[in-house]
Amino acid sequence: MAGGKTTVRQKMINMMYLVLTALLALNVSKDILHAFHLVELSMSKSGVNIDGKNKDILAAFAADNAKRPEKVGPYYKKAQEADKIASDFIKYVDELKKKVETGAGGRKENNSPEAELAMNDNIEMHANMLINEGEGKKLKAKINETRDKLLGLLDKEDQKRIKSDLMAIDDPKKAPQTWESELFEHSPAAAVVTLFEKIKNDAKNTEAQVLETLAKAIDKSSQTFDKVVAKIIPKSGFVISGGKFEADVLLVAYDSKQSNDVIINGSTIKPVDGVAKYETPTSAEGTQTVKGYIDFQGKDGAQKLEFETQYTVFKGAATISADKMNVLYIGLDNPISISVPGFPPESVTASLSGGGTLKKTGSTSYIANVTTRGEVTISVTVKDDKGGSRPMGSAKFRVRKIPMPVAQLGTLQNGATETTGTIKANAVRMIGSLGEGFAYEGVSYNIISYTFLLVPKRGEIRQVQGTGATLNAASSLISSLKSGDRIIIDQIRATGPDGTRGLAPVVITAR
Repeated sequence: MAGGKTTVRQKMINMMYLVLTALLALNVSKDILHAFHLVELSMSKSGVNIDGKNKDILAAFAADNAKRPEKVGPYYKKAQEADKIASDFIKYVDELKKKVETGAGGRKENNSPEAELAMNDNIEMHANMLINEGEGKKLKAKINETRDKLLGLLDKEDQKRIKSDLMAIDDPKKAPQTWESELFEHSPAAAVVTLFEKIKNDAKNTEAQVLETLAKAIDKSSQTFDKVVAKIIPKSGFVISGGKFEADVLLVAYDSKQSNDVIINGSTIKPVDGVAKYETPTSAEGTQTVKGYIDFQGKDGAQKLEFETQYTVFKGAATISADKMNVLYIGLDNPISISVPGFPPESVTASLSGGGTLKKTGSTSYIANVTTRGEVTISVTVKDDKGGSRPMGSAKFRVRKIPMPVAQLGTLQNGATETTGTIKANAVRMIGSLGEGFAYEGVSYNIISYTFLLVPKRGEIRQVQGTGATLNAASSLISSLKSGDRIIIDQIRATGPDGTRGLAPVVITAR
């Protein structure tokens, strides 16, 4: 770990560090180490796919350069330079990875490249190389240098569009810990080689973005558009009966110097700024079809692109749904969502009948408070364009009491069998709740009184009365708990959203 003479104290510190790192290694489960290996293999395969993509782009560059060397040449030269920068960096990372693999005893299964590391939980060998010998600091500099070189091949505006994870920066919030210390100092070898694969893929992805940007830049100034697609864009796929269907019809990536006629259902529309505005009245309900074509002048002369779309005409109806389930509970704030397609939230009004109130809390959010078991009805109306009001539907909901809450001793539930130490640790406070299966979170009950009984394995039963959630009244009985004894907490009373209720007894056995 350190060279030269060391004091006795330093030797002891070094020995303690070795013990600590050994304990850290022991704490990394085999499953986690195996998971790291699976991620490493997955990243390696992803890297192969990125390599194939980059080779295809370079091959296309070469073919285009052979046809148009004067135009393509400068960009092709930059593409080749990007490939060399990335390749040199990946070669450097592979060399570091190989050193880590060697330090971890190589690969299992006769050193198969896809096998796990022999000592995948080792955290010492690579830490010495990457931290003590400074290789991690060199890697950090190399990462940032490679990123700058790749982005430097592009114009400043194009650089801003590149989304690259290839960077290594010290987190100021974790100072004085460095980037390399955070990633490598206490990480198992399996995690380190996986991280190297990620860094390689970050470089390959950055190269891919640079190559794609260079390819697009070749004809950026001379090409009007590279893809011609006819589009009809409805403002809404749903229309209220009596309303209007509206849509924008346009030629994507159009040439603004051309006048492209749009023919829809036999009618010709002249576009304005490349966009033809189309609207038609609606009456009949159901699915309606709009189709036509666009005339335009392409590189190969006059062309016609057809389009077709559908929309649905329906009579508006309210959507009323309970956010938790189709049951409302007495004593709770029951969240309800209400909306009417085609109408803004501010024009929607809702009311509750059958016992309770309905309060609006957001644009489409409501809280229902119910008081009587049975059923309630929520009705919805809207204000139309003329200021009138019309009903849009209603929904019925069942109303129920809150289910019976259960008591537990700390984290121990009724019927538990635990050591005396565990029971004593939990016998500080009682909790009343509705359990994990209840749809509403955070509903709790406060314990107000109870009877605490200690039933010893041998001897007489002792009991005390207590108030509140804490078990101060029973502390002497709890401290005398022995293996084989039982605790029974009975006559439990608790208050909650629906008032005061009696809870079932809690029986816990000491083993």
